[in-house]
Amino acid sequence: MRARWLLAALALTLPSAAAAQTTPPQQTPQALFTGLIVNDPRTGADVRGLLTSGAGFVGSPPQFADLTGDGRMDAAVQVRIPGAAGTVAVYAFSTDGTSDGRLRAVLRSQALYRATVAVAPGTLLITVPEYRTGDDVCCPAERSERRYGWDAGAKRMRRR
Repeated sequence: MRARWLLAALALTLPSAAAAQTTPPQQTPQALFTGLIVNDPRTGADVRGLLTSGAGFVGSPPQFADLTGDGRMDAAVQVRIPGAAGTVAVYAFSTDGTSDGRLRAVLRSQALYRATVAVAPGTLLITVPEYRTGDDVCCPAERSERRYGWDAGAKRMRRR
């Protein structure tokens, strides 16, 4: 009697297991952008090492705005490490200029410390601390802004 019950329970689970195998897994934005950054030949060894070793991660969520003026959303992605360093790299991804519609990096800022990022149509703003002797990590004396805009001729973001 017990064997019949087990067979019936097994039969009920088989269709759902087969359906799960045919349904592709959902990819998170973090997994998508991690793959794009790691596989980008222009990603620096330090950033690639952080992501492949698990010491760093793509921050959640990515920020979206039309950075290129093509009417489509582009993504600003932060590479972060736990602890005080925070955001250590920023990438912007767009399909502008691609014939196959694939995302490509149009900005790579790979040597940052405690950076913050803001996006608006046509503009990506990276703010970084400027420390003076005696400043605590939390409280830099100043912050500097790096403003980037789209260069249609070069098909990439340039510092303004």
